[in-house]
Amino acid sequence: MKKQAAFILASLLLVTAGCSQAQPEAASQEIVKAKVVEVVTVKPQTDPVLLQLTGIMEAKRDAVLPFGTGGTIASIGAVKGAHIAQGQLLATLDTRYYQKEVEAAASQVTEAAARKSKTLKGANEEAIEQQQLQVTNAQNQLAKAREDVEVGERLLAGGAISQSEMDERKRALASAEISARNAQLALDSLRRAAEPEDVAIANASITQAASQVERAKKSMDDAKIEAPFAGTVVDIYKQIGEQVSPGEQMIHLVDLSEIKVTLDVTNDEIGLFGKDSKVQVESQDGKTGEGNVTFVAPVMDKQTGKYRVEVTVANPDESWRGGMMATVKVPRKIDGFLVPLESVGVSQANHYVMAVVDGSTVKKEVKTGQLVDDQIEILSGVSAGDQLLRSGITFYVEGQKVEAKGE
Repeated sequence: MKKQAAFILASLLLVTAGCSQAQPEAASQEIVKAKVVEVVTVKPQTDPVLLQLTGIMEAKRDAVLPFGTGGTIASIGAVKGAHIAQGQLLATLDTRYYQKEVEAAASQVTEAAARKSKTLKGANEEAIEQQQLQVTNAQNQLAKAREDVEVGERLLAGGAISQSEMDERKRALASAEISARNAQLALDSLRRAAEPEDVAIANASITQAASQVERAKKSMDDAKIEAPFAGTVVDIYKQIGEQVSPGEQMIHLVDLSEIKVTLDVTNDEIGLFGKDSKVQVESQDGKTGEGNVTFVAPVMDKQTGKYRVEVTVANPDESWRGGMMATVKVPRKIDGFLVPLESVGVSQANHYVMAVVDGSTVKKEVKTGQLVDDQIEILSGVSAGDQLLRSGITFYVEGQKVEAKGE
């Protein structure tokens, strides 16, 4: 019995000793076991990299056309949706009043021209003869007045007339002298050619009358609407017979032969857009076309902090319409390698990645470049074929045992 108990105790001791030795070995195996990590392999960029920006399509030209004057609408020569040629008459006002203004102003021009012609020719012979008779009559009156004064002086000396009667004869003489002089001046004026002042007055009258004609004709022109460009009628805001004021909206016209996409571009990306450079444009329904950069703002917009860029695309079938969303794609140059953004960490002022080398993590400082969607360009610090931790690099330290999984 004692021998059996001793044997059992010895067996228990052996088992206990064996277990105590196995536990440290298992613990050691758990410590050195490598953690499985997802990696990305650094590869040269073979596919083209595009910058994609979104903008809104606009018509090449978009105008709301008014009348230049007020009145009653007499005719409308277009309907909504109609394709209009440049210069086509779209609407008119009742122009009877303006037509009378033109006719009245034209008659004033004719009258002013006639007056000028008469001024240049001078007075006719009949007027000169009549004035000559007036001069002769005035001279006869003057001669008689002088004779009356001479006789009166003798009569006054003899006491035959009073001093007041003598004064009256002198006043008659003075009046006769003035009349004779004025008659002669009038005759001289009729006989001489037109003075420069008279010609200037006549010219001014013609100019004023001609200006009235131009104003009346402008009113006639303002009473009609012609298409300033070929396009499509979007809307008509008034009907025949309605009153309209000068400048009031009448017809909405758009030109969709080309569409324009306006973009807001950051300072880092503006260098990709050169005037007259070619870009790809894709509409929201998947249609693509080639666009031309027609405008690049020389200064930044203070409100948005970005540069305005305009891209023009031919639209001969007018399948692209104003208000649609469009994506503009511009090739961008990549000088380094593109890796996921979360593969790059920041340590103080430097960027770094965690590479996997021989089953351990290695911290590498890198120089970064441009952001491309959810990727970042690495200009230096890595080589093609390097395996980098895809994400969570802040949870790893250099030299940590890992097992790479992924690319």
